[in-house]
Amino acid sequence: MSDLRLTILGSGSMMPTATRHPAGFLLEFNEKKILIDCGHTTIARLVDMGVDLHSIDTLFISHFHTDHFADAFPFMHARWVDDLFSSSKESQKQPLLILGPKTLEERWNKLKEVFWPEPGENYGIKFLEGARELEIDGLKIELFDVVHVPWFPSLGIKITHNGKTFVYTGDIGSNHPLEDLKAKVADVDVLLIECGTMKPSPSHFTIEQVMELVDTAKVKKAYVTHLRVENESLIQEKIGSRKDIVIAQDNMKILI
Repeated sequence: MSDLRLTILGSGSMMPTATRHPAGFLLEFNEKKILIDCGHTTIARLVDMGVDLHSIDTLFISHFHTDHFADAFPFMHARWVDDLFSSSKESQKQPLLILGPKTLEERWNKLKEVFWPEPGENYGIKFLEGARELEIDGLKIELFDVVHVPWFPSLGIKITHNGKTFVYTGDIGSNHPLEDLKAKVADVDVLLIECGTMKPSPSHFTIEQVMELVDTAKVKKAYVTHLRVENESLIQEKIGSRKDIVIAQDNMKILI
Protein backbone atom coordinates (compact mmCIF):
# COMPACT_ATOMS: atom_id res chain seq x y z
CA MET A 1 0.00 0.00 0.00
CA SER A 2 1.78 3.17 -1.19
CA ASP A 3 -1.13 5.59 -0.75
CA LEU A 4 -1.70 7.54 2.42
CA ARG A 5 -4.81 6.46 4.29
CA LEU A 6 -6.40 8.53 7.03
CA THR A 7 -8.85 7.17 9.58
CA ILE A 8 -10.90 9.58 11.68
CA LEU A 9 -10.83 8.21 15.23
CA GLY A 10 -12.39 11.27 16.79
CA SER A 11 -13.95 14.29 15.06
CA GLY A 12 -15.47 15.98 18.10
CA SER A 13 -14.34 18.36 20.80
CA MET A 14 -13.81 18.16 24.56
CA MET A 15 -17.05 16.38 25.52
CA PRO A 16 -17.34 12.90 23.95
CA THR A 17 -20.72 12.01 22.51
CA ALA A 18 -22.22 8.86 21.08
CA THR A 19 -21.22 9.97 17.57
CA ARG A 20 -18.14 12.15 18.08
CA HIS A 21 -15.08 11.48 20.20
CA PRO A 22 -12.21 13.90 20.95
CA ALA A 23 -9.45 14.43 18.40
CA GLY A 24 -7.54 11.43 17.11
CA PHE A 25 -6.47 10.50 13.58
CA LEU A 26 -4.52 7.53 12.23
CA LEU A 27 -2.38 7.99 9.12
CA GLU A 28 -1.14 4.80 7.44
CA PHE A 29 1.17 4.06 4.51
CA ASN A 30 2.81 0.74 3.72
CA GLU A 31 3.42 -0.73 7.20
CA LYS A 32 3.86 2.68 8.82
CA LYS A 33 1.33 4.14 11.24
CA ILE A 34 1.38 7.69 12.60
CA LEU A 35 -1.06 8.69 15.31
CA ILE A 36 -2.04 12.34 14.91
CA ASP A 37 -3.34 13.75 18.19
CA CYS A 38 -4.42 11.52 21.03
CA GLY A 39 -7.35 12.98 22.94
CA HIS A 40 -9.11 11.15 25.76
CA THR A 41 -10.87 8.01 24.42
CA THR A 42 -8.32 7.57 21.58
CA ILE A 43 -6.85 4.36 23.01
CA ALA A 44 -10.30 2.79 23.21
CA ARG A 45 -11.05 3.91 19.66
CA LEU A 46 -7.86 2.25 18.38
CA VAL A 47 -8.63 -0.99 20.23
CA ASP A 48 -12.23 -1.00 18.99
CA MET A 49 -10.94 -0.68 15.42
CA GLY A 50 -8.50 -3.55 15.85
CA VAL A 51 -5.32 -1.45 15.74
CA ASP A 52 -2.38 -2.88 17.68
CA LEU A 53 -0.96 -0.08 19.84
CA HIS A 54 2.54 -1.49 19.28
CA SER A 55 2.19 -0.98 15.52
CA ILE A 56 2.30 2.81 15.99
CA ASP A 57 5.81 4.17 16.34
CA THR A 58 5.24 7.88 15.69
CA LEU A 59 2.91 10.19 17.59
CA PHE A 60 2.17 13.83 16.69
CA ILE A 61 0.66 16.16 19.27
CA SER A 62 -0.71 19.48 18.02
CA HIS A 63 -1.14 21.07 21.45
CA PHE A 64 -1.71 20.35 25.12
CA HIS A 65 -5.47 20.51 25.65
CA THR A 66 -6.77 17.17 26.92
CA ASP A 67 -9.01 16.54 23.90
CA HIS A 68 -5.79 16.35 21.85
CA PHE A 69 -3.17 15.16 24.37
CA ALA A 70 -4.75 13.30 27.30
CA ASP A 71 -4.27 9.72 26.02
CA ALA A 72 -0.65 10.22 24.92
CA PHE A 73 0.92 9.21 28.23
CA PRO A 74 -1.50 6.30 28.82
CA PHE A 75 -0.78 5.17 25.23
CA MET A 76 2.92 4.84 26.07
CA HIS A 77 2.30 3.37 29.53
CA ALA A 78 -0.11 0.73 28.22
CA ARG A 79 2.51 -0.43 25.72
CA TRP A 80 5.19 -0.58 28.41
CA VAL A 81 3.07 -2.69 30.75
CA ASP A 82 2.08 -4.98 27.87
CA ASP A 83 5.78 -5.46 27.08
CA LEU A 84 6.28 -6.90 30.57
CA PHE A 85 4.13 -9.85 29.54
CA SER A 86 5.58 -10.19 26.05
CA SER A 87 8.36 -12.68 25.40
CA SER A 88 9.73 -10.77 22.40
CA LYS A 89 9.34 -7.16 23.60
CA GLU A 90 9.94 -6.03 20.02
CA SER A 91 8.35 -2.64 20.66
CA GLN A 92 11.08 -1.70 23.14
CA LYS A 93 13.85 -2.03 20.56
CA GLN A 94 12.92 1.22 18.79
CA PRO A 95 12.04 4.37 20.73
CA LEU A 96 8.61 5.89 20.35
CA LEU A 97 8.99 9.10 18.33
CA ILE A 98 6.81 11.93 19.64
CA LEU A 99 6.54 15.14 17.64
CA GLY A 100 5.00 18.21 19.21
CA PRO A 101 5.25 21.81 20.29
CA LYS A 102 8.07 23.24 22.35
CA THR A 103 7.88 22.31 26.06
CA LEU A 104 6.55 18.84 25.13
CA GLU A 105 9.29 16.88 26.91
CA GLU A 106 9.09 19.14 29.96
CA ARG A 107 5.34 18.62 30.25
CA TRP A 108 5.73 14.88 29.63
CA ASN A 109 8.14 14.59 32.53
CA LYS A 110 5.68 16.37 34.80
CA LEU A 111 3.06 13.80 33.86
CA LYS A 112 5.56 11.07 34.63
CA GLU A 113 6.03 12.43 38.15
CA VAL A 114 2.30 12.03 38.74
CA PHE A 115 1.41 8.87 36.82
CA TRP A 116 4.64 6.85 36.78
CA PRO A 117 6.65 7.52 39.95
CA GLU A 118 8.17 4.03 40.20
CA PRO A 119 11.98 4.40 40.40
CA GLY A 120 14.06 2.90 37.61
CA GLU A 121 11.17 2.37 35.21
CA ASN A 122 11.41 4.02 31.81
CA TYR A 123 10.41 3.70 28.17
CA GLY A 124 12.38 4.64 25.11
CA ILE A 125 11.07 7.91 23.73
CA LYS A 126 12.57 10.39 21.29
CA PHE A 127 11.10 13.89 21.41
CA LEU A 128 11.28 16.35 18.52
CA GLU A 129 9.86 19.74 19.44
CA GLY A 130 8.80 22.85 17.56
CA ALA A 131 8.51 23.95 13.96
CA ARG A 132 10.85 21.94 11.74
CA GLU A 133 11.17 19.78 8.66
CA LEU A 134 12.04 16.08 8.76
CA GLU A 135 11.68 12.86 6.80
CA ILE A 136 10.32 9.57 8.08
CA ASP A 137 10.56 6.52 5.81
CA GLY A 138 10.06 8.60 2.69
CA LEU A 139 7.43 10.91 4.14
CA LYS A 140 8.35 14.58 4.02
CA ILE A 141 7.00 16.22 7.15
CA GLU A 142 6.77 19.88 8.03
CA LEU A 143 5.68 20.99 11.49
CA PHE A 144 4.52 24.61 11.50
CA ASP A 145 3.46 27.09 14.18
CA VAL A 146 -0.24 27.68 14.68
CA VAL A 147 -2.05 30.42 16.60
CA HIS A 148 -4.48 28.80 19.05
CA VAL A 149 -4.20 30.01 22.66
CA PRO A 150 -1.52 32.17 24.34
CA TRP A 151 -0.91 29.72 27.19
CA PHE A 152 1.25 27.32 25.19
CA PRO A 153 2.59 26.79 21.63
CA SER A 154 0.65 24.81 19.03
CA LEU A 155 1.63 23.09 15.79
CA GLY A 156 0.10 21.97 12.52
CA ILE A 157 1.54 19.19 10.38
CA LYS A 158 2.06 18.89 6.61
CA ILE A 159 2.91 15.52 5.10
CA THR A 160 3.94 14.89 1.49
CA HIS A 161 4.29 11.46 -0.12
CA ASN A 162 4.24 10.32 -3.76
CA GLY A 163 3.16 13.74 -4.94
CA LYS A 164 0.20 13.91 -2.53
CA THR A 165 -0.03 16.35 0.35
CA PHE A 166 -2.01 16.24 3.60
CA VAL A 167 -2.30 19.06 6.14
CA TYR A 168 -3.78 19.00 9.63
CA THR A 169 -4.04 22.32 11.40
CA GLY A 170 -4.95 21.19 14.88
CA ASP A 171 -6.96 23.85 16.70
CA ILE A 172 -6.44 27.23 15.09
CA GLY A 173 -7.62 30.69 16.06
CA SER A 174 -9.64 32.98 13.82
CA ASN A 175 -6.83 35.53 14.05
CA HIS A 176 -4.16 33.22 12.65
CA PRO A 177 -2.48 35.17 9.79
CA LEU A 178 -4.48 34.18 6.71
CA GLU A 179 -1.66 34.65 4.21
CA ASP A 180 0.61 32.38 6.24
CA LEU A 181 -2.08 29.70 6.41
CA LYS A 182 -2.86 30.00 2.71
CA ALA A 183 0.81 29.33 1.92
CA LYS A 184 0.81 26.21 4.09
CA VAL A 185 -2.29 24.68 2.51
CA ALA A 186 -2.00 25.89 -1.09
CA ASP A 187 -3.09 23.17 -3.54
CA VAL A 188 -3.08 20.42 -0.88
CA ASP A 189 -4.94 17.23 -1.68
CA VAL A 190 -6.53 16.79 1.75
CA LEU A 191 -6.90 19.44 4.44
CA LEU A 192 -8.14 18.40 7.88
CA ILE A 193 -9.16 21.60 9.63
CA GLU A 194 -11.11 22.41 12.74
CA CYS A 195 -14.40 24.27 12.77
CA GLY A 196 -15.01 24.64 16.48
CA THR A 197 -17.02 27.86 16.63
CA MET A 198 -19.84 29.57 14.79
CA LYS A 199 -18.45 33.07 15.40
CA PRO A 200 -14.83 34.26 15.02
CA SER A 201 -12.83 33.39 18.11
CA PRO A 202 -9.20 33.86 19.19
CA SER A 203 -8.89 30.09 19.56
CA HIS A 204 -11.10 28.48 16.87
CA PHE A 205 -12.04 28.69 13.18
CA THR A 206 -15.46 29.21 11.65
CA ILE A 207 -16.98 27.49 8.62
CA GLU A 208 -16.90 30.80 6.74
CA GLN A 209 -13.14 30.98 7.28
CA VAL A 210 -12.73 27.39 6.15
CA MET A 211 -14.65 28.14 2.96
CA GLU A 212 -12.58 31.25 2.25
CA LEU A 213 -9.36 29.34 2.84
CA VAL A 214 -10.39 26.46 0.56
CA ASP A 215 -11.32 28.88 -2.22
CA THR A 216 -8.30 31.17 -2.05
CA ALA A 217 -5.71 28.44 -1.44
CA LYS A 218 -7.25 26.09 -4.03
CA VAL A 219 -7.51 23.20 -1.58
CA LYS A 220 -8.69 20.08 -3.40
CA LYS A 221 -10.64 18.57 -0.48
CA ALA A 222 -11.21 19.80 3.05
CA TYR A 223 -12.64 17.83 5.97
CA VAL A 224 -13.90 19.89 8.90
CA THR A 225 -13.48 18.44 12.35
CA HIS A 226 -13.53 19.41 16.05
CA LEU A 227 -17.30 19.80 15.73
CA ARG A 228 -19.87 20.33 18.42
CA VAL A 229 -22.87 18.16 17.63
CA GLU A 230 -25.32 21.03 18.04
CA ASN A 231 -23.52 23.00 15.31
CA GLU A 232 -23.36 20.24 12.72
CA SER A 233 -26.60 21.01 10.89
CA LEU A 234 -25.79 24.73 10.77
CA ILE A 235 -22.35 24.01 9.33
CA GLN A 236 -23.80 21.62 6.75
CA GLU A 237 -26.34 24.27 5.75
CA LYS A 238 -23.52 26.75 5.09
CA ILE A 239 -21.51 24.18 3.11
CA GLY A 240 -24.59 23.46 1.01
CA SER A 241 -23.95 21.38 -2.10
CA ARG A 242 -20.19 21.91 -2.18
CA LYS A 243 -18.25 18.70 -2.77
CA ASP A 244 -14.84 20.08 -1.81
CA ILE A 245 -15.77 20.56 1.87
CA VAL A 246 -16.97 17.59 3.90
CA ILE A 247 -17.95 17.23 7.54
CA ALA A 248 -15.65 14.60 9.06
CA GLN A 249 -17.28 11.68 10.84
CA ASP A 250 -15.86 9.22 13.35
CA ASN A 251 -14.74 5.98 11.61
CA MET A 252 -14.45 7.78 8.25
CA LYS A 253 -11.61 6.50 6.05
CA ILE A 254 -9.98 8.85 3.57
CA LEU A 255 -7.60 7.92 0.76
CA ILE A 256 -5.05 10.62 0.05
